[in-house]
Amino acid sequence: MSCGCHCINCGSTDLESKQVSITEDDGYFDMHHTCKKCKTHFDHLEGNVFESCNICDYKTS
Repeated sequence: MSCGCHCINCGSTDLESKQVSITEDDGYFDMHHTCKKCKTHFDHLEGNVFESCNICDYKTS
């Protein structure tokens, strides 16, 4: 899954992405991204950065 987003921390486009909501009738769904370069995990729409995420089972190392 890719959307052309950039990491909100370092600007890299090398992201691992995960759909985190149902697909709405208009085709929209929310995504979380983890930057493969700097390991920042963030919400696609809100721009929130997470140190851990129960939705994606992400935890900073």
